[in-house]
Amino acid sequence: MPKMCIIGNSHLGALAQSETGMKNFAEAGYDVVYWGAAGTLFGKIEYSDGQLVSPAPERSKIISSGRYGHLPLSDFDVVVFYGMSVTLSNFASQITNRLKTIEGRSKSFVDAVLAEQISEWWERRLGRALMQVVTDAAPAKKFFFTPDPLVAENPEYLGKFKDSVLLRRVLDALYAHCAKWCDERNISFYRQSDATLAGNRVTTDFDYNTNSVKMEAGKPHPEDDFVHMNSKYGDIVLADLLTLLEADRPAERAVG
Repeated sequence: MPKMCIIGNSHLGALAQSETGMKNFAEAGYDVVYWGAAGTLFGKIEYSDGQLVSPAPERSKIISSGRYGHLPLSDFDVVVFYGMSVTLSNFASQITNRLKTIEGRSKSFVDAVLAEQISEWWERRLGRALMQVVTDAAPAKKFFFTPDPLVAENPEYLGKFKDSVLLRRVLDALYAHCAKWCDERNISFYRQSDATLAGNRVTTDFDYNTNSVKMEAGKPHPEDDFVHMNSKYGDIVLADLLTLLEADRPAERAVG
């Protein structure tokens, strides 16, 4: 039975609440474990001697349903990096507003500014650094990565920018940068499903945000939390991940 660990931050809650997704993985023969740390604790996870060391092992053990305080990578065949505190929405809106101030310049100049801003942003991501350490340490494993979901549609966020077309272009560039980095490290990149997006194509449909639940406490997020998603969102992500995994299994079975 392939064993898979989904590593992440507080966004793991959407996946863990997906009963349909977990049932489908079990029926496909996967043993799935969630593991990570929420909030600022996530950035304090370290790699040492073949395992990920949690800054709060008791809390990480709750996330993994009592199975792991620290995480030995040798226990797993597949590792999914989920969220990893790679938040796109706020950065994308900031860059969009900066690009508006130079929109009269040449396309090549604007493209260069955008590429430079994204490169600098990506290098500062703690999640990127952790993924790099893990994939360097265990290159033979199968890896997947998807960033935090886009913020759910809400008036406050929509008021942060004036050009949704430009914002979409920035998001496309962010996703492309992440995908290229992943491809260079043999990590399969999963972009948020179009099925979960709002009509403006730059936020998540509110339907996938309402009634989201905290991973550790099992309590609802506040009503003004537009960042975390619910089990309906988890259903879609897990279904897509299973499809990606199963696409590779026939070849693996043939080799075996």
